[in-house]
Amino acid sequence: MCDVPPIKIVIADDQAIVAEGIGAMLEQQEGFKVEGIASDGEKLLHLLNSIQPHLVLLDLNMPVLDGFKTCVQVRKKFPDIIVVALTTYDDDKLRQRIKAAGAAAMLLKYTTSAQLASELRLIMANGNNGPFIGSQGATKTEIDEQTSKEDVFLLKHKISDRELEVVRLIAEGLNSEEIAQKLFLSEHTVKTHRKNILEKLSLNNTAELMNFIHKYKLL
Repeated sequence: MCDVPPIKIVIADDQAIVAEGIGAMLEQQEGFKVEGIASDGEKLLHLLNSIQPHLVLLDLNMPVLDGFKTCVQVRKKFPDIIVVALTTYDDDKLRQRIKAAGAAAMLLKYTTSAQLASELRLIMANGNNGPFIGSQGATKTEIDEQTSKEDVFLLKHKISDRELEVVRLIAEGLNSEEIAQKLFLSEHTVKTHRKNILEKLSLNNTAELMNFIHKYKLL
């Protein structure tokens, strides 16, 4: 019987120890070969010019080019490659975003090696036209309201597009009345948005919001 060619994989993750661990774990499973590791999205795109894997395992929270933007670029430049987001964030909003970016799946890093291998085989069999696979943890996700302030990536994605517009205008120095006029909203609605933004980011006032915007480059 002919040997089945291995599934060739490239891993993109800014934490080297994590990427190497995932690679070693997969190579212990039958039928996988890790072809390369990249520490950010730009390095991944450069690597894919010389290596053509079947699958890319992509972390969402990376410097230079995050997982969402990287996914879009990979699917545009290398349409035959299947992109799988591999993350610690068990969140439905992120699932929808990475699906829209062209990923075939979003899997969780804390799954077992056997389960990860099984899911990757299924994804490989389905190809890019198969149903989106979004693994979930034991508790179906809403983002924990006590999320650490330092977990900026997840905090950013708690903000809606409308709230981000309000944040941008706050940063420009506009007050609630001026923001309301600019966005064609009532002043009450703007104040509600401001209140919700502070709560979502675990901040107390506008001064803290301004510091957060500048420190973490929210905009």
